[in-house]
Amino acid sequence: MNHKRIVAVGAVCALVVTPVAAVAQEQQGPPPAKTAKPVGSVKRVTKKSATLKVKYSCKTGSTLWISLKQTKSGKKNPALKKEGSSKTASAWLQSHRNKIKCDGQSHTKKFKVDKVEPGSKGKLVKGHAWLQFCVTEGETLTVSVAKWVRVK
Repeated sequence: MNHKRIVAVGAVCALVVTPVAAVAQEQQGPPPAKTAKPVGSVKRVTKKSATLKVKYSCKTGSTLWISLKQTKSGKKNPALKKEGSSKTASAWLQSHRNKIKCDGQSHTKKFKVDKVEPGSKGKLVKGHAWLQFCVTEGETLTVSVAKWVRVK
């Protein structure tokens, strides 16, 4: 996936995290079955990477973008929920490289985030991080979950 598409998918995910379910329900009836729930805490593996176990399900989707943003202190800051907040975050680890399986079934998998992709920076510290877990099929967002997670 090229850098421009990575940025576009991340921007789409950031813009629709909150309203996507309401809009889908208004326009097409109930949204498709989809979930993503962190299991446990983010584990710092090295200064450049971390893992998070997530229980998820999706009917369609081929690309996962998972992102963790954090303040220098590791404290929750609502500013990290805003579009473009990766620029002001002290740490931003992400990945589009984790494989996912979208077959309507529930799966639990450990996902890795790191600083390989452009824009990633800093290191996670003990505290909290803002998680974005977005699954897309082409340009269509099929799963979008954003929430605070604990970092150990």
